[in-house]
Amino acid sequence: MATVAVFAGSKTPDDPAIMEAAAELGRKLALAGHEILYGGGTRGVMGAVAGAALAAGGKVTAVVLEQYRDEPQFEKAGHIHVTSEQERFKLLTTHNNPTALFSLPGGPGSMREVMQALEKAVYEGGPAVVLVQVSDYLDGLKQSFDKSVAAGLVRPEHADKLKLWPVTGDISTVVPPPKSNIPGLYQGLGR
Repeated sequence: MATVAVFAGSKTPDDPAIMEAAAELGRKLALAGHEILYGGGTRGVMGAVAGAALAAGGKVTAVVLEQYRDEPQFEKAGHIHVTSEQERFKLLTTHNNPTALFSLPGGPGSMREVMQALEKAVYEGGPAVVLVQVSDYLDGLKQSFDKSVAAGLVRPEHADKLKLWPVTGDISTVVPPPKSNIPGLYQGLGR
């Protein structure tokens, strides 16, 4: 099972398209066999991703700040408690070696995490950041990054470290399917 992290807000937005996209992302990731790491909770955009993934039979792990330990959490999700935002971010971007980091539209906390993840992707060889396209909320961020690449501010070989993905698209175009954990699967079958 491959792992992905999701950055999203804990608030429920006025635009229902964001919640619909969050639920669709969670469902698609679960059905594709990806474990989801997220910031915890049952509400808002984060809760929509995790709830839909769990409903689709997926594995979800909440990385919860200690100050929110009494907030409602999904019973079927795993829980990791941390004491600081820095520790939380580190776990979200390293626990089980995530193959991608997804972001949905959110507030300043979500945007901070996206920028930190993009910095890690470009300068430390971390996984790509995938902006989930809902209307045009995150398009400007992708356009700005592409202009930075075109202007020589970011090396061209890092251009694929920030992706814009429509939630109606095929999940395998932005994150590879998990590899089998069964040694020798298909060996000797001519495949």
